[in-house]
Amino acid sequence: MMFRSIANKLTLILIVLMGTLLLGSMLFMSYSFESYYTVTKKTALEENLLAFRNQSISQSDTFIEAINNFETQNNTRLFIFGQNGQLQYMAYGGNSIEGDYIEIINRFFNDLIRDPSLRENLLKGREILSREYERQDGSIRYFLTAGSIQVGEYESFAISISSMLPINESARTIKNYFFYVFLGGFIVVAILAFFVSKTVTKPIRKLIQTSKELANLNFDVPIENRQKDEIGDLAQSLATLSYNLKGSLMELQEKNKLLEEDILKTQRLEKERKDFIRDISHELKTPITLIQGYTEGLIDGVASESKDEYLSIILDETKNMEKLVKDMIELNYTESESFTVSIEPVHLNRLVVNCASPFLEIYGNKIHFEFRMPVSYMIFGDSSKLSTALRNIMKNAITYTEEKPEATVMISLEETQNGLSLKVKNFPAHIEETELQNLWIQFYKKDQSRQRKEGSSGLGLSIVKNILEKHKYHYSLSNDHEGVVFEIIFSEYREFDANPHV
Repeated sequence: MMFRSIANKLTLILIVLMGTLLLGSMLFMSYSFESYYTVTKKTALEENLLAFRNQSISQSDTFIEAINNFETQNNTRLFIFGQNGQLQYMAYGGNSIEGDYIEIINRFFNDLIRDPSLRENLLKGREILSREYERQDGSIRYFLTAGSIQVGEYESFAISISSMLPINESARTIKNYFFYVFLGGFIVVAILAFFVSKTVTKPIRKLIQTSKELANLNFDVPIENRQKDEIGDLAQSLATLSYNLKGSLMELQEKNKLLEEDILKTQRLEKERKDFIRDISHELKTPITLIQGYTEGLIDGVASESKDEYLSIILDETKNMEKLVKDMIELNYTESESFTVSIEPVHLNRLVVNCASPFLEIYGNKIHFEFRMPVSYMIFGDSSKLSTALRNIMKNAITYTEEKPEATVMISLEETQNGLSLKVKNFPAHIEETELQNLWIQFYKKDQSRQRKEGSSGLGLSIVKNILEKHKYHYSLSNDHEGVVFEIIFSEYREFDANPHV
């Protein structure tokens, strides 16, 4: 589970790579350093001995000084022997050879005696000979380099002997040293690899957190993009993806909202259709039943003395049906796409008086009509359709005013902060607050028993609503302390030049 993390994987890879490099270096130094060092030492001695042989040295002191310099520079011993094996020169003018050097030189001359061609090659071919010799007990190895050199008139042998003990000791020291170097280097590499991997993967971890937020549809989370590498490109791509997803989601939400609205509208229309069928059936059932009953009574000759009364009832019911059909046609028209209004100047005071006049003649002896319109105003609208709306408002006010001596319908006109206010108030009257909004529904009647009162169809306020909304007027229906107030606000208006009082 721990290696599922990129940081852990990167740490492991760096440790393995650097550890392999350190281990390879240690193995090379342990097993190849001695051979490499030996070859390098031999090559250097051969080249330096060749250079020493090519020097032009005539005096004995100068020759000994050259031998001293050679030994110092090459960490070796140098001896000059004649062809007969007699020592001619050595460092510091000595004349005796000590220790293992006597044995090594004797073995070298024995090799020359056993192999005359080797001697000839040294003297005539001017070659440099390199050989290794071991001490008899095998504890120390020596490296011998020999070549011919001109001493006076004769050719002599220049023999350089170098112990390989320092090389072996160096190899062992380096091998032991490299164990600690490897151990310390491995620890340092592990620590550095950990911090490097954490640093490299830090922006990746931030992008992971950001992607989790995006997975939870949180597209407002900021995405930092300070780097100019592949991680920066990934952050830029993620930011672009977030922006596109946010736009697509918002578009989808808008379409989903519209779809929900369409579904609700369809459901509402279906409900209205069912309610309409139910209400129109109820509205037509009563007059049809009455007409059918009284017509059958006339045909059967029942109560022939009441013939005129039966015919009068039948006529009233047909008039009610006619009014209902007209209201349905009017409502259907106001709800159709073809319903338009012609905006033109309208004398509002005159329009109100003309709409109220028929009601004054019919209900003037039962209800008091009061007009409060001290100033004449001009508004902008469709006078014909506004007349229909005002008549329905007044009819509704008259119908639901309580039959008392103080029954009044008051029509007022005044300027307010919101615009020109036209109010039609009837009192005494009251509508429950829970029913105020229902009055705009088709066929809804405050009289829940649906008793037929003054030929009301329940469609008047629905028609008013459609007409006023088409004009984009603000309107309201509310109770006050005396009665019920229907108010219309006209935002565009002006006073008439003439100022007649009504």
